[in-house]
Amino acid sequence: MSEMTELAWTSDTPFQALALTGGGYRGLFTARALQVIEEQYGAPIGRCFDLICGTSIGGIVALAVAFEVPMEKVVAVFEEFGERIFPARMPPTTFAGKLLDLTKHLRKPRYDASPLRDAITKLIPVDATLGDALHPLAIPAVNVTEGRQQVFKTRHKAEWVRDWKFSAVDVALATAAAPTFFELAEVGTNVYADGGLFANAPDLIALHEAEHFFSVPREALRLLSIGTTTQTYSIASSAGRRFGVMDWMEGQRLFSVIISCQQQFAEQLVKHRLGKSYVRIDHPATDEQARDLGLDVATEAARRTLIGLADKCVTNVLGTQVPPFLKHKPQLKIVRQS
Repeated sequence: MSEMTELAWTSDTPFQALALTGGGYRGLFTARALQVIEEQYGAPIGRCFDLICGTSIGGIVALAVAFEVPMEKVVAVFEEFGERIFPARMPPTTFAGKLLDLTKHLRKPRYDASPLRDAITKLIPVDATLGDALHPLAIPAVNVTEGRQQVFKTRHKAEWVRDWKFSAVDVALATAAAPTFFELAEVGTNVYADGGLFANAPDLIALHEAEHFFSVPREALRLLSIGTTTQTYSIASSAGRRFGVMDWMEGQRLFSVIISCQQQFAEQLVKHRLGKSYVRIDHPATDEQARDLGLDVATEAARRTLIGLADKCVTNVLGTQVPPFLKHKPQLKIVRQS
């Protein structure tokens, strides 16, 4: 299938990628945004893209897109399984309570990964491999067995002969294996942690994939990126500066800082390089809305807020910035196994 590397992309026949950010239960925003776009398009949204990238919950959504699972179903599964994956709990308010909560999870993850696996298998057949995807994928995770980052890929380049054999469900669990939240995931003989540790917003992965592996000129690259209402995170000056372990872990403060900085950095670099060919759909929550949201907050209030934000955010660009993406006919294909 060497002809795939010889395709000539131009501004008239662009390389078009979709990049989906991580963010725990806030991935419901991503799925809902795609549902609204898909309803406008009238067909599976994966058919509009040469490459689909996603990290953590965005990786799970990306896999669903690549397998042409209706986004309406993805939203329904997130709504059904949200509180099973992240059972509601009252956050402790006293120092003693916070210390007890921290020590309870010193030697084990906060959540059981079984409900997450159950949700994924509602979307992707349990026996499906990455090679069964209908559209090209790039899914980041951290290979902690080897101590390096890794991007799981479909075989959209003939030389890539490893990842297509892996279980798609296992890859989904690997990209979403957030430290302290879930156990490490196993794919093949290696174990993995959440891809959000290095690429929570996989926009740069999509850019690199196109430019480096397929020699796509910059003027031929178009990227649609969808976030999870997590654009910024700051710490009040009243919190002081002498943060210890408990302070950093309280309210997922450490993860929120990492995710926020990564996302803003990726967005800034890609925007500089692609200009108007880069469309980012996101809606940072107000301080009041943020009280209802969190990486592991799957309450009814969170559901309503995320659905409402997604509807408003997509409606703002549905008639202007989105239509060019829906007219695209992808050239890049997966090399099928003989």
